[in-house]
Amino acid sequence: MKELTFALYRRTGWQPRADVYRCSEGWLVKVELAGVPRQDIKIEVCNNSLIIEGQRKDWCVPTTRESLSMEISYDWFSRVIQLPEAIEVKGIRTEYHDGMLLIYLTYKREK
Repeated sequence: MKELTFALYRRTGWQPRADVYRCSEGWLVKVELAGVPRQDIKIEVCNNSLIIEGQRKDWCVPTTRESLSMEISYDWFSRVIQLPEAIEVKGIRTEYHDGMLLIYLTYKREK
């Protein structure tokens, strides 16, 4: 996990905001990713860590323009969210609506 986290942060330009909710079967993680196409988002699980990474590109402004103000973050992003319980890898479901990524995670069942 240490190597993976280090590799992610080396190329990170920004971190998206996230809300985390405890649910009866696990967790709901909402991540704000306006302007990021779904195919440019990668989700990984390592024990009790949820790793979200990808890239937001400025697709509507030519690079030859001079900016007056820039408040939107572009470039690579990653977010590592630590949860109190281990996550069941088979129990992950995602939805993506209007720039909001919803990640439903199931608790890992003890055998």
